Amino acid sequence: MSNNPEGERRKAERGTRIGTACRITSPHASPLTPHGFTLLEVLIAVAIMSGIVTVIYTSFSTAGRNVEQAEIKRDQTDLARTLVSKLSNDITNAYYNPLMAETIFYGKKSTTTQDEQRYDSIYLTTLTNWRKPDSKESDLWEVGYRFDEQPDKSTRIMVRNEKRELGKDNPPPLEGGTDFVITDRLKGFRLRYSDGINWVDEWDSKTLLSPPRAVEIALEFLDGSFYITRVEVWR
Repeated sequence: MSNNPEGERRKAERGTRIGTACRITSPHASPLTPHGFTLLEVLIAVAIMSGIVTVIYTSFSTAGRNVEQAEIKRDQTDLARTLVSKLSNDITNAYYNPLMAETIFYGKKSTTTQDEQRYDSIYLTTLTNWRKPDSKESDLWEVGYRFDEQPDKSTRIMVRNEKRELGKDNPPPLEGGTDFVITDRLKGFRLRYSDGINWVDEWDSKTLLSPPRAVEIALEFLDGSFYITRVEVWR
């Protein structure tokens, strides 16, 4: 037993104070102590995520628009090729005989009063008829291309007219036949005709007594794209 109880008591109190101070100021804090995010950190994280989402959305949106525009351009090019091919085939195989009243080659220049844009029409007899099985049709038929204005007058519709049966018992040239709507995406349709020397905007086989030697076909679409070609007429 100690002979200095007062000294022992003071030593015990000093040890208690040192232990308490060590527990409070010790740098070796437990790793399990919870630590939350500050408001600034949360705002920075949200801003970064918003930027990433915006970049991703913009990239996908731009790619989608590019694909859509490419598809529209492709469809329009296919339509132009189809129209030019069909017109060229009909015109190249045109047939006119002054002794046959049902044969014609008639091209009419047409303009609108609004913008003087050309919407020409053409009617001709041509040897391109695909005869139906067991029918009395011949290879010769009358084909026409014209434009009809829509009720709201916003655009014009290209119409193809087909008359398979020709002769005295059928409607005269430029009359009758069956209409087929082709497209409403044309802004203009211009035709010119060559007699071998000069180019003119109209042609009438009734007065000229022959078909033209060549025809120039020009198509203009609503987006401003333009296609032009020239075809020779089989004589």
